[in-house]
Amino acid sequence: MPRWLTKPLVGDGLPRKRQLVLTIRPLLGLLWAQGSTEPSSTPPKQAELAKRLGSNSTSLSRFVSLDPRVPGQKFIESLYKEACLEAAVSGAHVGITLEALQDLRTSADGERRGCPSCVELGGRIDSLTTQLNSPTAQLNAPCPVCVTREKEREDAVALTASLRREAAELRARVQALESSEAGLQACLATAKAYRTPLPVTRQQRDRQRSQKEVAVARQLAAQASELDRTGQQDEALALLRRGTTELLSPTETALVIVELRQQKRDHLVDNLIHVYGRDQGDRPVMTVAAELYEEGVPDDAGAVLRAALK
Repeated sequence: MPRWLTKPLVGDGLPRKRQLVLTIRPLLGLLWAQGSTEPSSTPPKQAELAKRLGSNSTSLSRFVSLDPRVPGQKFIESLYKEACLEAAVSGAHVGITLEALQDLRTSADGERRGCPSCVELGGRIDSLTTQLNSPTAQLNAPCPVCVTREKEREDAVALTASLRREAAELRARVQALESSEAGLQACLATAKAYRTPLPVTRQQRDRQRSQKEVAVARQLAAQASELDRTGQQDEALALLRRGTTELLSPTETALVIVELRQQKRDHLVDNLIHVYGRDQGDRPVMTVAAELYEEGVPDDAGAVLRAALK
């Protein structure tokens, strides 16, 4: 403990200021002790403690001696708050309530100014001092700041658990999107494989094109259906929208719609028709409608045209 906190109080004057000094010295000692036990640190200097409390070393020396000057209300509140924080870390108790400490300050200040009411207040101080020297349950109760810190810690733990669950859900969605990306790449590879025409007759070319269109459409529809089956409807819709926009021709898009209808994925079809009719130009929409009509689903053909008109 530094000497400026243990220096003897010489003289019999100012009994209320003496009580205040003997009360705030242990609180300052708690701040000094905690600062000196941190790893790779030196004990805090008097000026550092004063700055922490919004004061200076000269005033702090007067506050812990029998100098008539008394600390202000703001200093008392800052000291009590910082002492409670350090007590929470070390598991100690400050040993006094903020109200009692404020009464001590008021009594000492009244003594300095010759206030007539300090006699009455002094009686209260004496009673509180008696309580302070007795190991009562009230003094052993945790200070309000400690209770607040514990509540904040519990809230932080709950928030951390919530964020971890959210992160796990996001990772699962990212994995699903990566699977969708892989599916699109596979569709693109299949489409490229069919884009180089073979030197065959016109009838054979028509048959190859039809086989290519059916293969690509079935592959995309199967991937979207699997995502939807596993509860990943948003990912399935994203796959369909990107595939029909970036990879498939209008004819292939119509085949995807037919394939999904056959698989009873009606909600996927309805969403795809709405988005395609809304976002695509007149020519692709007309082509998709014509192909759907040829495939025997005139209701879907009409739905695409109506979506384009909205």
